[in-house]
Amino acid sequence: MLDFRPICLEDRAWIEPVMQAAAGHGSEFSFVNLYLWGDQRVASVDGTPVFLSNFSGSLTYPWPVGCRDLPGTLELLRQDARERGIPLRLFGLLPEERDRLEALCPGRFRFHSVRDSADYVYETEQLAQLHGKKLQAKRNHCNRFEAAYPDYRVLPLTADQLPRCRAFTDEWYRLHFLENDPADYALEQRAIGLAFDHFDALGMTGLVLEVEDEVVAFAMGNPIRPDMFDVNFEKARADMNGPYPMINREFARRIAETPYRFLNREDDMGLEGLRRAKESYIPDLLLEKLLAEELPA
Repeated sequence: MLDFRPICLEDRAWIEPVMQAAAGHGSEFSFVNLYLWGDQRVASVDGTPVFLSNFSGSLTYPWPVGCRDLPGTLELLRQDARERGIPLRLFGLLPEERDRLEALCPGRFRFHSVRDSADYVYETEQLAQLHGKKLQAKRNHCNRFEAAYPDYRVLPLTADQLPRCRAFTDEWYRLHFLENDPADYALEQRAIGLAFDHFDALGMTGLVLEVEDEVVAFAMGNPIRPDMFDVNFEKARADMNGPYPMINREFARRIAETPYRFLNREDDMGLEGLRRAKESYIPDLLLEKLLAEELPA
């Protein structure tokens, strides 16, 4: 059995370079998300990290990006799964990795596309400027917000702002749970708490939208590829017209000043309202993620 152990902050130094090189992969291939979400464990195979993910009791192995010996690594994962008494399930494959796995192990895996986990990827400049007829409604929301609250402020999310954003988030969940099942957001609530706790150590950055000295929205994220920035969390008041489009636009404008051409706004967790919201921004790419399940011998 592989020596899997919980991921700690000190692991960022050796895990993050491998994740940064995972070109084309989804947002789960980032140190921040590995640290924040679910019960993620890491082991070393020839100095390269491999992972075991536990989300609500479902165990999967993220595709072993960066491994030097894929057939050997797959056999180690197969043995580990056998000793744990679980099926070998590999998550996050790209289409070309599916083809490679099928070539290595013909007929031994069943493949599924996991729609609820597909990432929404946008051109940073498009979200910063909201050009085009299809995004007219988003521009209108921003214009109305600016007209209604001409003294609004956009502030960097720095250490002194974290307590305000944490309190804002607690209230957001309290109100949201009046009409929604808290179980749908349990993993997110834990993840965002960890992000606040270790904001600087994780290399996070963000923005706060303020009206009359009150937080009305914030966003935070981190770079996950040389050309891609990941928006990990975004929250805004639901009783105002425009704070969501405003924080989305302002954060995109901030990232547009950097080398990151793409914004990954992650998946929709299968939540209908979140899916509609992310689709409404017309993603340039809906990043498909494949699950490979080894068939019984």
